[in-house]
Amino acid sequence: MKMLMKKIILLALLAICTLGFQSCQSKHSRIDDLKDFVEEITENGADYTQDQWEKANEKFSELLDKINSYDDLSQEEIEEVAKLQGQYAATAFKNSGKNIMEKMKKAGAAVEGFLDGVGEELKKDE
Repeated sequence: MKMLMKKIILLALLAICTLGFQSCQSKHSRIDDLKDFVEEITENGADYTQDQWEKANEKFSELLDKINSYDDLSQEEIEEVAKLQGQYAATAFKNSGKNIMEKMKKAGAAVEGFLDGVGEELKKDE
């Protein structure tokens, strides 16, 4: 009888510990998806095309919507999400700026070539 009681108590304690761990784990994993995504963007975003950035922005919005649907976020979790939003915004802005500058350089080269062509044709007529 004592042995059976010990087993029941041990199983009950194990079940309580497991449920407690899963509860803590599920709260943190809600933010971990966003954290992993922002980390991946920070590391690889410099090589993204415009299309990849559009897809990344969609996924980022989806992850934020999912997190914002939770009513029980702690203050620590809210602050972490805000920090991740800032990191993502800075990375996206920095890399979008690079794409814009590259397009402007290409456009500048095209305009320069156009003006050279016009100038050469005008000289021929003289």
